Amino acid sequence: MSRKKDTTNTILAEIASYGAFLPGSVRKTTEKRKLANGKIKVYEAQPIYTHTDPSTGKQVQKRIPKAAYEHVFELTQRYKGMKKLIAKFEAAAIAEHLNPDSKKNYSL
Repeated sequence: MSRKKDTTNTILAEIASYGAFLPGSVRKTTEKRKLANGKIKVYEAQPIYTHTDPSTGKQVQKRIPKAAYEHVFELTQRYKGMKKLIAKFEAAAIAEHLNPDSKKNYSL
């Protein structure tokens, strides 16, 4: 099984065709309420989307509609895949631009 070597051009083409993604994570939440008869009822609450604000570097949480949970979850999973592609691109770029015959290994 020969595996084709990834080049920066092939990885960039894959990144360009990747589509929409969303950084962060999303989680489902529940709420507990005590009823008049003393029993505790557990309700499914709105999911919470969490991400890091790039301008402040702080975590931001936002409630999203229940119907949007699956879509937002899919977008956050695609972001994890995008991060793997970026790491693969960096490794390919380093491999392409370092001269293996040189003792100094500098960029061309």
